[in-house]
Amino acid sequence: MSDTFTSYWAEAQRSLVGGVSSSFRINPFTDKPMYLSKADGAYIFDLDGNRFIDFFMGHGACTLGHNRPEVAEAMKKVFDIGFFAEFDHPLTAQLAQKIVQYIPCAERVRYVNSGSEATLLSIRLARGYTGRQKIVRIDGHFHGGHDYALLNNLASFVDLDNPGDKLSKVKHSSAGVPTKVDDTLYVIPWNNAEVFEKLAREKGHEIAAILMNPIDYNNGCIGSSTEYLQAIRKICDEHGIVFIIDEILSGFRTGLSCGHGYYGVLPDLCLLGKALTNGVPLAAIAGREKIMMKIMDPIDPVVAGGTFSGNLFGCAAGIASINIMEQSGFFVGWLKRASDFYTNLQTIFDEENFPATVQGLGCTFGIYLGTREPVRNYHDIAEKTNPALRKIFFLKCIEKGYYFHTDFTISAIHSDELLAQSLDTLRDVTRQTKMEMKV
Repeated sequence: MSDTFTSYWAEAQRSLVGGVSSSFRINPFTDKPMYLSKADGAYIFDLDGNRFIDFFMGHGACTLGHNRPEVAEAMKKVFDIGFFAEFDHPLTAQLAQKIVQYIPCAERVRYVNSGSEATLLSIRLARGYTGRQKIVRIDGHFHGGHDYALLNNLASFVDLDNPGDKLSKVKHSSAGVPTKVDDTLYVIPWNNAEVFEKLAREKGHEIAAILMNPIDYNNGCIGSSTEYLQAIRKICDEHGIVFIIDEILSGFRTGLSCGHGYYGVLPDLCLLGKALTNGVPLAAIAGREKIMMKIMDPIDPVVAGGTFSGNLFGCAAGIASINIMEQSGFFVGWLKRASDFYTNLQTIFDEENFPATVQGLGCTFGIYLGTREPVRNYHDIAEKTNPALRKIFFLKCIEKGYYFHTDFTISAIHSDELLAQSLDTLRDVTRQTKMEMKV
């Protein structure tokens, strides 16, 4: 790291906790944050002006590319309006109309400011609508930073003693979260509908909702299936349980209909953010009218409000982003480039006899170092992958100007030429890592 970075990080730590605004900004491979001077297209630039090809894209928020001109122009127009808080504007309804148009489960929309707020409000809404208290969560799924989301929230925190056929135990939370929170949740393994069915038969009368990701991009890329999600839908219908799908990270990566549209399942509620606005702060809950309207219940409403909810910058950015994505054939070429990249990268690993597996769906992917076998669950991550190999490999990528952080994304602005160049470098990194680690 340069003297500029070292000096700035030291200075930042005198006022910012850890020198960052979010603990997730510490890169897991460098153990340091990345401070930017600017970002544009598929590139980010550090404080010294060094350019990196970005495969992080702001936790996958900037799927259309950094500083997308159409989004920037839409936000500039907000200044002409005279931006304000705590009032609505036609922009807020215009974005909601587009969400209802393209999101399969959306009949009504309510805005919040972040993914964490969206998952928190969806839980409250399900409880208020059903009059029940318990929430079912998936062992290993990430849903933000509030108390109800922090239990067993990543693959490294799952109950590995559970072979996948029973309720999981709470293995991780956060300092400051009351242990009473444990009693409000049931944690179950993913992709096993029988566990949920048994739980619903026994405890369905107290379960308000089940919350899950349709595709787990927080732990690389592990998908579900239409059969599994439809089975969950059926169980929810039988027991009056609200089915919530978290699309904060999966949304708009496989198409305009998001993950639940890709799999052909209709949840009761879905949560949108990140790519909805190409990285501008805004999130939304969308879902069935009869559940959403509990917010407006004249007798016992679910409280849902915030000064900056539906802020004009976010709504303008969301409209501009969907305007781009709704263009005919927009996803076809983009996702073809991404799919070809995954195939070509796997070919490189195979040709170099290097233990790595590439798994991608839509524009987001994972690389599992230490195994050539498919990674289908969190036991596979724990038992088959090699954390030391992973760290060395991605450190070398970053040193060569290719930025990786946690989840990996190919934006719509990553061109064929840029991806071909990246593959050449990744082959070099593969060879160097193989020699150094003797694998």
